[in-house]
Amino acid sequence: MEFPITPPIGERVRRKETLRFVTGTGRYVDDLLPPDTLHAAFVRSACAHARIKAIDVEAARTMPGVHAVFTGEDIAQKIKPLRVSGSSLLRQIKLYPLAVDKVRYFGEPLAVVVADNRYLAEDAVEIVSVDYEPLPVVVDPEAAMEPASACVHEDVGSNIVYKYHFATDGIDKVFQQADVVIKERIRSHRITACPIEPRAYLAHFNQQEDSLTMWSATANPHSLRTRIADILSFPESRIRVIAPDVGGSFGIKIQTYQEELLLPFLSRELARPVKWCETRVEHLRNGRHGRDQIHYIEMALKKDGTMLGIRDKIIADMGSTYTVDHSIMASALYVPGVYQIQNYSVDAFGVSTNKTTHGSLRGIGKADASYVIERLVDIAARELRLDPVEIRMKNFIPAEAFPYRNVTGALYDSGQYHLCLERALEIAGYEQLRKEQEELRRNGQYRGIGVALVMEPTSSSRIHATGGYASCRMRIDPSGAATVFSSMGEQGQGHETTIAQIVASQTGIPFEKIHVIHGDTLPTPYGFGTGSSRSSVVLMPSAWVAAKKMREKMLGIAARSLGVVPDKLDIANGKVSSKDDPGRSVEIMEIVRTAYGAIHLLPENMEPGLETMGYFVNPNIDYTPDEKGRMNTFSSYPYAAIVAVVDVDVETGFIKIIRYCTVHDCGNMINPQIVDTQQQGSIMQGIGAALYEELRYDEEGQLLTSTLMDYRLPSVEEVPEIALEHIITPNPFTPLGAKGAGETGMLGPPPALCNAVEDALSPLGVKIRETPLTPERILDLIEKAKSKSAHA
Repeated sequence: MEFPITPPIGERVRRKETLRFVTGTGRYVDDLLPPDTLHAAFVRSACAHARIKAIDVEAARTMPGVHAVFTGEDIAQKIKPLRVSGSSLLRQIKLYPLAVDKVRYFGEPLAVVVADNRYLAEDAVEIVSVDYEPLPVVVDPEAAMEPASACVHEDVGSNIVYKYHFATDGIDKVFQQADVVIKERIRSHRITACPIEPRAYLAHFNQQEDSLTMWSATANPHSLRTRIADILSFPESRIRVIAPDVGGSFGIKIQTYQEELLLPFLSRELARPVKWCETRVEHLRNGRHGRDQIHYIEMALKKDGTMLGIRDKIIADMGSTYTVDHSIMASALYVPGVYQIQNYSVDAFGVSTNKTTHGSLRGIGKADASYVIERLVDIAARELRLDPVEIRMKNFIPAEAFPYRNVTGALYDSGQYHLCLERALEIAGYEQLRKEQEELRRNGQYRGIGVALVMEPTSSSRIHATGGYASCRMRIDPSGAATVFSSMGEQGQGHETTIAQIVASQTGIPFEKIHVIHGDTLPTPYGFGTGSSRSSVVLMPSAWVAAKKMREKMLGIAARSLGVVPDKLDIANGKVSSKDDPGRSVEIMEIVRTAYGAIHLLPENMEPGLETMGYFVNPNIDYTPDEKGRMNTFSSYPYAAIVAVVDVDVETGFIKIIRYCTVHDCGNMINPQIVDTQQQGSIMQGIGAALYEELRYDEEGQLLTSTLMDYRLPSVEEVPEIALEHIITPNPFTPLGAKGAGETGMLGPPPALCNAVEDALSPLGVKIRETPLTPERILDLIEKAKSKSAHA
């Protein structure tokens, strides 16, 4: 298949956005302050589970500078509840922006104060009195599944709010006939995103125009506008949502939050702009959390390491006020990973607990699946006394099998797994590393080598009800400059650059004369947000479609002017020229002048002006399960091979990453420099998840890691030596051959580092089945292994 990869597509073009960010001239929500803006602050629950007996807000209402105080009861009488999205498997609940009747997690908003400034609002929050009737708290998802457990949502009747089952025929027989069966309980822990900019919202209801403008640090402005219209029963056509510069998302800003829906209501009620910016403590307590799954997983194998089948039971902690189910589905469908697994069964349960709401986070669901399967493969290799490379190579899906339909119906677009891992091993010097490891062990040092190959299903059709499409509108102005209106915003992905590269390659308009507008619902076409690494899979192709249509129109105008058929024309160096006679040409500016000011010279039936619309719909999505329950919910499948080298200090439990080598395949790259930086940042986020970060709750549902003193993020000091390379296997289902590129890096560190640490400590008999690998956990595992050995 031929792909239109012409410069500047594929070049390491410097990002257009960089200058304003490094010079501090970016504009974020917190930089905006319209005249007469009021500020909101929230009264948050001090209990994880309790009935609200009474809320006394009178003292706060009478404070100087306070304009209003609303409780959940006040709000519920004036707006509609937030609808739960996701599949029909998810139990419905009624959710308002403020808690009504009861609170279900520590920090849940139950009242809001609006005052002249944030300081006054926070002071007023302190004097609001809440009378609670404590209820039993459930924070363990396995305990929450028991019939006798306290119920988080009484109207649902159970804490099991989601069930999914899939099984191939004869799965139990496969296990009965296997030479070896590996059984494990593997857990991924709870983390959050911590973008550099927490959530921030500013709503301004204009009474004269009867319109609402909402500025939000969101990754999904169009869907937010739709939800605001629904909850306020207000015409969507009179709502404008603007996402200015957004300081990162990593998934958590694509969903809609309670506070986000409340501010438009407050502005309409008070006829003033109302602003709220999340503190870092609020982010850790109330921003969406991710991961937190338990897998009871089994693998059936032959003695030679051939994988025969997998059985899995997934228990996903969804927190309290769940709104979507996509993490569980993604995990359930993709546990088989990159291996030729023909026999598979899974029972997945979404469980409600008294924790903060679970939601989107970079690699949602897919990270859990990759972590679990790559850990299980290493465990199987150790049980069978095989090299972890050997067992993987034996079971990888071969390159000639692509496009490959996996056991759950997922259609993997393309891949070269063997080649990818071989190159990673070559970069790392795997054989030499094993020799060095033996020498170090003889000297009492604990060095480990971890291998993994992770796959990142990208551009989901189910996760955000996107329908698997995106769009761009393009216009060339009479001046010859181009403007592209994107249906998706950006939070650091570099759309302003990559879209311009695509348009320049098709139209001949200079890269620097192409302006991209995004994140504003007024001028841009409807879209579904930046998530699931959708940009390169659906957005960039839609820009290519719009630019291709523009190219065809420009060639049509030039063809009439030159007397040459369009197929014999090409665009380069600011002009359209004959392929057979390059001296026969017309300047692009002359084409522009004709389109706008000399329409009598246009080809017959051609409309004046230069404006096009481009849509791209994923062609390989299966929206409805077949008779066996199989479906393909993502449209591209990038992957990466990792070789991680670590040293473990058995006296302190400290882990030092000596080297991290990865080879990545995201198909054709529109801008390799942007892909590299995405990968590097994503890898560091994955290292943080594997070694440092953890959201921990006590038995009463109190968050123990509610500041960055407790929730440890990796710093520049923890950045290891990273060797990054790419192989290119184009995606046949997109016109540019691109796959997603934003999440693969984060998927690799948890399994690769766990495999490396367990390899390092294998002489001691240490077994790792959960993360993060903090020094405390490592020391505890060493002590348990020593104790077990002593009693053996």
